[in-house]
Amino acid sequence: MSSEATIDDGPARRELVDRLASDGFVLLHDLCGGEMVKSMLGVSRRRARAVREALGDREIGIGSAAGYVEIVQRSPGRWDVPITPQQFGFVERDMPWWWLIAAVLGEDAEHSFSGVVSSEPGSPAQYWHTDSPHEAPEHRTAHAINVLVALHDVPMAMGPTECARGSHFLTNHLGNPSLVLDELIYQHAGTSPSSLVNGAQCRVPESVARPMAAGTCLVFDDRLLHRGLANRSNTTRHVAYFSYRRKGYCVNTHFESQRSVFAEAT
Repeated sequence: MSSEATIDDGPARRELVDRLASDGFVLLHDLCGGEMVKSMLGVSRRRARAVREALGDREIGIGSAAGYVEIVQRSPGRWDVPITPQQFGFVERDMPWWWLIAAVLGEDAEHSFSGVVSSEPGSPAQYWHTDSPHEAPEHRTAHAINVLVALHDVPMAMGPTECARGSHFLTNHLGNPSLVLDELIYQHAGTSPSSLVNGAQCRVPESVARPMAAGTCLVFDDRLLHRGLANRSNTTRHVAYFSYRRKGYCVNTHFESQRSVFAEAT
């Protein structure tokens, strides 16, 4: 089975868990039904509109520390607006991907963040990055998992997420002193799949990006090297995300700002 798969039975699920561990990501086709996707897209648009109206013409920098509690510009033209599962209208453990989260992180896994990332037309590709650091010099099982949900068809021109297969084994700055943590997490121009091997006797991780039909989910390890590709279309791309952590894990590099866009609105 490749990293693109459809869930059908117990053995298939077991293989998906194993593939997530080995590749660092799996693509689950048609996981969310049409009504669920339509609802998520509606909630996302309404919330993003309200936050952007409160932001007005104020400019914010790139990255979570430069943003607000309610909105972050992850890269030029790529806006992240948090939305809770409750605001989406969902019961967390009823989500169609919860079985995979529980299999990897445990039944007591905790919700970290959720929301929508909107990539405007003309927004460039992100720099390669990870979302959180390793915990020890030796490789451990995942401490956090992300689920990206396509809220409409996302062809290649709209810039789906690109993943470096197996790179979660190579992004460990604690085991490789040539890696710089801030350059892995905070989007540095010099970070790429090839920079992870840096002359070592191992292959450069394969870069993989696929178009996503509405309702398709990309599930990936928080330590995986990845990036959103450029939106070369004339339409804004909306992708919902749901992030989970192992119980007790608390490192936060996602939303670091404490200021509210609504408190500063005039």
